[in-house]
Amino acid sequence: MRRSTIAILGFLSVISLPLCGRTEAAAAPAIQAGEYRLPFEAHDDLIYIHAVVNGSRRTLLVDTGAVFTIFTQRAVPTLSTGPLVTINMAKGSILASRLPVGLALGDAGLPDQHFAVRLNAVVGNFKFLNADGVVGLDILKRFKSVTFDFKNSVMILGR
Repeated sequence: MRRSTIAILGFLSVISLPLCGRTEAAAAPAIQAGEYRLPFEAHDDLIYIHAVVNGSRRTLLVDTGAVFTIFTQRAVPTLSTGPLVTINMAKGSILASRLPVGLALGDAGLPDQHFAVRLNAVVGNFKFLNADGVVGLDILKRFKSVTFDFKNSVMILGR
């Protein structure tokens, strides 16, 4: 073999080696059309997301096992005199109301980092640790996919 061929093969073998020991921040995947990337915080083995509920900033839990989106009376003060519904929780049953609620998940200032919806949500005298409510399947099932990127602390809602 000629020297130039050997040099080129040597160069190609060096640049194809994995970068061992090199630490680089992993870049978040590019945003796809029709998807929302909502920042979240994970602590106490729970996922918290920032939201705006009827115009007030709130913190909500994301619970893939909750059938409905639920709010505390602190998040949505109730003046409803309508029929009450019984919500069965792990620690017992609670009487609650169904009320129209405006909800924006994520950062409303950035179009790809928030999702807004109006829904009839369950509101009652609930207690959710450090949160004012729970985002349930009635919101999450509106999307083709829901992915939690724990490395970048982002919940990806795909259409």
